[in-house]
Amino acid sequence: MKRLFLFLSLALLLSSCANKSMTRYEELSGPLEKGGFEAGIKAVVENQEDLYGSNTEFLYYFDLGTLYHYNGAWAQSAQNFEKATQVYDDLFARSVTNEAAAVVTNDNVRPYRARPFELLALYEMNIVNYIAQNDVDGAMVEVKRAQIAMEALYQKSNKDVNDAGYLRYLSAIVYEMAGEKDDAAISYFKTVQAYEEDPVALPSEAWEFITEYLREQGRDEDLKELKRTAPADASKAKAVREKGSEIIVLGYAGHSAILGEWMLSGTYVKGGVLNLTGKSAKTGKIESMTLPAPAISTGANAGTTVSVTIALPERKDLNYQVKKFDIKVDGAPAIFKPEVVADVTENLDRNIEQEKTTTVTRTIIRVATRTIAAQEAKKAMRTDNLLINLATNIGTDLAAAQLEQADLRVGLFLPKDIQMTRIPVTPGSHQVNVLAIDKNGSAVKNYEYKVNVRAGEKAWIVVPAIK
Repeated sequence: MKRLFLFLSLALLLSSCANKSMTRYEELSGPLEKGGFEAGIKAVVENQEDLYGSNTEFLYYFDLGTLYHYNGAWAQSAQNFEKATQVYDDLFARSVTNEAAAVVTNDNVRPYRARPFELLALYEMNIVNYIAQNDVDGAMVEVKRAQIAMEALYQKSNKDVNDAGYLRYLSAIVYEMAGEKDDAAISYFKTVQAYEEDPVALPSEAWEFITEYLREQGRDEDLKELKRTAPADASKAKAVREKGSEIIVLGYAGHSAILGEWMLSGTYVKGGVLNLTGKSAKTGKIESMTLPAPAISTGANAGTTVSVTIALPERKDLNYQVKKFDIKVDGAPAIFKPEVVADVTENLDRNIEQEKTTTVTRTIIRVATRTIAAQEAKKAMRTDNLLINLATNIGTDLAAAQLEQADLRVGLFLPKDIQMTRIPVTPGSHQVNVLAIDKNGSAVKNYEYKVNVRAGEKAWIVVPAIK
């Protein structure tokens, strides 16, 4: 009796801590959609304890930093990203005491450590934060910190953690702005290499600017080593060099996917097999899978199978409007079309796939451990009364199932795509119109900017079309 009471009490206690990931987006997306970025920021702050909690501290500061970034509050964004970075660093500098609890409950009781693409996205946005404040030195600091972060990720798993083409490209431009020509050339070279393993192909405009810069720096051997066909047209890059100034438009288009929960139920067959069926959060269809599992002892009277439920994270697409941008400068007829430099949803998808084996294995072990505990509890409470035995079995199985929750924690406000274009201009004041367009070619919103560009400098425009 005591053993069963303890097991059911643990299940009730931990399952009462509802999976905050399941409700976080629903609670926060409404204020953001109705009231804009300021309303979104307010909702995040007011619901910190209820929707984030201490184990999701990284995402609290990450989401805040992202929303402040979109709102043009560059300093506040940088402050929150710094706090998120500190949380990330602290998690690897101190011992984590609740890892054991995750073995018998679920991964949500563990402190959230950030997905690799989230950490790199943090640095990407923070670099832009400093550029927007005309603080090239600050941007340089973030570039160097980003490089250290990438190296650390590779050291942990060179097989699974891929390079980031957009971050390399952004870093190269910052080096160029700082007058660090050799570092800029090296970073441009690494940009091409990074895009070879990126979900997004190397943008043609980026290749054009990279080619011109490496040639200008006398690095023809580097170009040969890259083994790529020369750009068909390098007029834009040449025009920037001739005019000496440019406007760089950085557009955040659409809304990245988040995570949904794939609940699978079925039977654990004595001998080490899981036969599971459930509705996929990604496809919306009922799907089945058979997985190997560690053998567990179910007792002589428990039969050859037991009922189990496991929960896995799966990509969940969100509806969004903005697909691309059309840009005009000073009312001229020419239209500039940014290219996709990063696809956040594809990065999430790749991260899920890379971690799938580890996630499934850890989940199976967790379910097996709980199943053992449940079976032992049933044996301890077995009586001569069939109704009591039935109630005990049902209650124990329900308690074990309630503990199963997938870890759906992920940054909620990242864009689907990051798009960029570099526009050659003469020094002076310019009117820039950015038209956000949906997949059907219809206008969603027109953004207007007045930009002053100094001779020999680059002016940046950030378009937060997270719709």
